[in-house]
Amino acid sequence: MDRGFGRTVDDLIAAQYGVISRRQLIDAGISYGVIDHRLRSGALVHVDRGVYRARVAPPSGEQSLMAAVLGIGGAAVVSHQSAAHLWGLLGRRPEQPHVTTSTGRWRPKPFHVHRSMDLAVEHITSVRGIPTTTPARTVVDLGASAPRLAVSAFNQVLRDRLVTLSEFEILIGDIGRQGRAGVGVIRKLVEERAKWVGTNESALEDEFRRIIDRSLLPIPVAQYEIRDDRGMFIGRADFAYPERRLVIELDGYRFHSDPEAFARDRNRQNRLLLAGYRILRYTAKDLRQNPDRVVADLVRSLT
Repeated sequence: MDRGFGRTVDDLIAAQYGVISRRQLIDAGISYGVIDHRLRSGALVHVDRGVYRARVAPPSGEQSLMAAVLGIGGAAVVSHQSAAHLWGLLGRRPEQPHVTTSTGRWRPKPFHVHRSMDLAVEHITSVRGIPTTTPARTVVDLGASAPRLAVSAFNQVLRDRLVTLSEFEILIGDIGRQGRAGVGVIRKLVEERAKWVGTNESALEDEFRRIIDRSLLPIPVAQYEIRDDRGMFIGRADFAYPERRLVIELDGYRFHSDPEAFARDRNRQNRLLLAGYRILRYTAKDLRQNPDRVVADLVRSLT
């Protein structure tokens, strides 16, 4: 970085991915004249109103997010799809940053600016040094801007243990005023998930859960631990109806591609059969292309 500003300011620029606001420079004791000189010389490059990039700092996705936050100022934070990407809930970075602020006025920006009057301190954290909404708040915001993405993000943060159902319930209680966008989507997901016993561990299990939710079938037990008559552990079923001694197993790609896993699973399946359990197996293709047949199989097995 350009050392002309002094170590403190240069370190701040480095920590902010090469960008800094005019307000930060002034607060650090840098005069208007020095700032303007650096702009004229090209050492600083204008990014947004009152936001500059050090010429030697290469552009990056993180830099664009930090610049957007600085461009809004105040308590602005990265949110919605951009926050989802930072949390690993969205594979592809949005073309334009999403930022949320509680302030009422800002000039038009070349990115998405969301206004929120319920953005509390406890809804804000830092990801890679960038002010960002927490995982729970991010998912609720997605419920308003991208409901389909919110469903997968909700399931993933629970699987990754970034958020608990209780934390979602608390957040919904805090901001769930009548008409608050996004809350209804997440409240429904929380209510559905609360009906389940056990924890789903994969996207495939989430897909099976949705099939059951749409049917009139009773709720199976997820991650059910099975033992034989001597109390010896046999394995953990993806789903089970213990009282009917029915096990549902979901086979992902890993099941087919790992010979050792295949052999272990066949041994486990034999032990389940000897213990008196019936087994239904489904692949991702079965769940996505033939959900009605899956439901029909279960109905026949449970009647």
